[in-house]
Amino acid sequence: MSSLPSIVLRKPVEFTKSQQAIYLLRKLYRETSCLFDEVGRQQIKNRIRERYRECQEVTDEQRRTKYLKDARRVLSTLTRANNGDKWRTLNVLEHAYGRRGKIRHQIMKPLLKEVVPEAPIIPNRVRSATPGTTPKLSALFKGAVGKTIKAIEPEIPEFSVSGKPFSLSRTANMKWRHRSMILKRVVPPLEPVDFERLEMLVMGWRKTIPPKRKFITRETRAGPKKLRPNMYNARMQRRILKHVLEQFPMLEYRPQNEKFVAVYSPVLTTMLHTPGDPEDFEGVDDKGEPEGTILNPNKKLSGKSAAKRRKAKGKATAFSGWLDKKKEEGKVPENFIGS
Repeated sequence: MSSLPSIVLRKPVEFTKSQQAIYLLRKLYRETSCLFDEVGRQQIKNRIRERYRECQEVTDEQRRTKYLKDARRVLSTLTRANNGDKWRTLNVLEHAYGRRGKIRHQIMKPLLKEVVPEAPIIPNRVRSATPGTTPKLSALFKGAVGKTIKAIEPEIPEFSVSGKPFSLSRTANMKWRHRSMILKRVVPPLEPVDFERLEMLVMGWRKTIPPKRKFITRETRAGPKKLRPNMYNARMQRRILKHVLEQFPMLEYRPQNEKFVAVYSPVLTTMLHTPGDPEDFEGVDDKGEPEGTILNPNKKLSGKSAAKRRKAKGKATAFSGWLDKKKEEGKVPENFIGS
C-alpha cells in the first residue's frame, strides 16, 4: 500500500474574516506605497486606515462580507493604476484630492456649516424655507456654471398647467431639489498650497517625490513581456496631474470688490507639450493663427470671431500675469523657454 504525501492529506487552510481583512490591509498599503504622487500616497493611506478602523467594530457577517468585497475592488483599482492604467490612476488621485469620496465631504462640510436658511416661502411653515448661501458657496457655484452645473437657480414657471399661479410648496421643493443636485456636482476648492503645487508640477518646474518602495513587478497582458514594472515617466505624470488640476478651483478673496471668486488655473490654457510635438500645431493654420479667425487686427470684428479673439486674449493675459507673478517670487527656472 503506497502512502500518500502528507500534503495531500492536509486540509485546506480557511482564513477567518479578520485574517482576510489584515491580509487585504497589507496588500492595500503595499499598492498605495507605489503611487508616484506623494499627496495621493498619504491621503489614500490615511483613508484606508480610517476605513479599516471603522469596519473593525462591525459584527454582522453580511456587512463584513460586503466590506471585504469593497476592499478587493479598491485593491484591484490600485493594482491596475500601478500597472500603468492612467484612468485608474486619475480615479485614485481624484479621491485623494477630494473630487469624490469621503475626503470631498470633509472639505465641503465647513462650507455648508455657515449656510443659514432663508425666510420661509409659506408663512408659519418652517420646511418651506429655501436653502441659503454664503459668499464662498456663491463664488463656487458661479465658477461651476458651464463646467459641472448649468444654472445656480432653477427655472420656476409663473403658472401651472391648469393656468393657476404656481404652488409655493412646489417652488420650495424645486429649489431644494436643485440645490441638492448642485451640491452633488460641484467640485470643492483646493487649498492655495495644493493648488500652487499642482501648477508647478504641471509646468514641469517641480518633480514629485518618488516612492521609497520599488515598483511591483507582476504578470501582465501588455506585449510579450511577462513581467513589466510600473513606469510613469515625467510627461505621463504631467498629463495625469493636468487632468486633476483642470477640475479644481481655488477660492480667492479680492479686496477691491470685497468678495470671493472661484479661480481656475491659467496654466491649463498654455501648450503643455514639449516643443515640436504634433499636438502643438493642432487648430493652427500655416501662419500660426487659430483656425477660423480673421488675421487683420485693425478690422472690427463681430459675432463669434470677436468673442473667440476676446477669449483667447483674456487667456493669454491671465497666463502672462501669472507668469510675471511667479518670476517675482523666484519660482520660474532659468532654463524656461518663455522667461
